[in-house]
Amino acid sequence: MSGDIDRTVRALVAHLDTPPYPASKKWPSPILCVFDTILALDRRKPGWIEETIQRLQEPDFEYGTLESARDYAGAFPSPVQFFHMDLRDNEAKRAGVLLPLVDALIDGLRDFPAVTEGEQARTWATAARPSDWSFGPFRGLGLKGFQHLRQLFGANTVIPSQEHMAFVAKAVGRAVDAVEAVYLLERAASRLRYDLAGIPGKVWARTLDEASTGDYKP
Repeated sequence: MSGDIDRTVRALVAHLDTPPYPASKKWPSPILCVFDTILALDRRKPGWIEETIQRLQEPDFEYGTLESARDYAGAFPSPVQFFHMDLRDNEAKRAGVLLPLVDALIDGLRDFPAVTEGEQARTWATAARPSDWSFGPFRGLGLKGFQHLRQLFGANTVIPSQEHMAFVAKAVGRAVDAVEAVYLLERAASRLRYDLAGIPGKVWARTLDEASTGDYKP
């Protein structure tokens, strides 16, 4: 595995003209990250999720910590009604994911003491592995949803795509699945201190284009 990380490191360096070093960012509260993640599991009108999360940051919506938000949402007769009332999500297809997910996060964040819950969430997300999506309520998010949550919490990671898999496959010289591709990219970026979110999409797409034209072999 160490050799594969080394090869992924070299591939990132070779494909990037300018190193994407991390920039300072302002992270939303953990509970808003949870709402964003759940809402994004289904196809939405462009801009609707962003508008919803922006509205939920107004003073009228003081959800506070994950635990206080869990108590508030749990007081509704059902999660569906909470989604209808507060999130204005009329479909609420994924409402059942909310409470088990928040419970798992409350429990998981206890292992990462910090001054703020946001710092706890970032530490948890950084320590988590992409393969953790398959445990407990995280299964309801799927791999991409789990990665989206980690990314929103502040982990230096990617939401896997065919482009990421093709890039890593070319780097290591063999086929890889989505979980392994993400893991190798995270480890390589950590060594280089690169911000994976700062890598242009064309860098990943180039490898997939080569694969489609027959100029690439994993």
